[in-house]
Amino acid sequence: MTYILAGAFGFLASLAAHDLAAQALRDRALRPMAGTCPQCGTTRGWATRYCPACGRRIGREAFLAIAAVLAASAFFNTLGIGWALIAYSGFLLLTLALGITDIDAMRIVDRLNLRGSLLLVLLLAAGAFADGMIDSLWRGLLGAAAYFVGTNLLFLAVRGRGFGYGDVKLSVQLGLFTAYISWGTLGWAVFATALIGGFVSIGVIVLDTVNRRRLRAAGGGSGEQTVRDVMRRELPYGPAMIAGAWMAIFLAGIGAFPIPS
Repeated sequence: MTYILAGAFGFLASLAAHDLAAQALRDRALRPMAGTCPQCGTTRGWATRYCPACGRRIGREAFLAIAAVLAASAFFNTLGIGWALIAYSGFLLLTLALGITDIDAMRIVDRLNLRGSLLLVLLLAAGAFADGMIDSLWRGLLGAAAYFVGTNLLFLAVRGRGFGYGDVKLSVQLGLFTAYISWGTLGWAVFATALIGGFVSIGVIVLDTVNRRRLRAAGGGSGEQTVRDVMRRELPYGPAMIAGAWMAIFLAGIGAFPIPS
């Protein structure tokens, strides 16, 4: 029953995250569950498959709903029943919304990220006190600081190319919620992020090579590009960071590495 409830929350969180993302990108009032079309911003509701204004059909929402259901179930499996689970539910909702804004507009929207992160810190602190997990809270705060410092160094190293400062600010909540579970969870989050980001980059190179050959075969020009040209293209890195954190929390729940008792 508890997994069913977790899955139901994940499904509803995916719908709310879509609304928050679309509304935040258009600087509108935040009204989760309103059913805002991400293409034109019309409030169409969630009871129809097509937007009456622009004709957009619901598509990716189904994929994101499945991902959110799986993530919510993984969070429950790792944390169990406790007050901290409320904060982790908010973490799931907020990170999903931020991932959508990064995909749609290459932006980690401060309006969502900064205010949402502050609220989540307060919720997690309250949950930690209620659950008697003060040591975990301190570890989470240290993890947030460590991840923030690390992403700042990366930002300086790449000079902002392909890794914006919105990603740096996103790392605070990711470090907090992974390190709260264990240092190993934070470490795996960083590793999984690099792995996912690497696979995405390779995928971009492969697709670009295929498209370039098709263009050349169709007589549309040589389409010559180097790997460096492809890698200089702007890619959203926030979704990889979010997916890495979710994956690390899942791995902690199945015992891939020890969790402090």
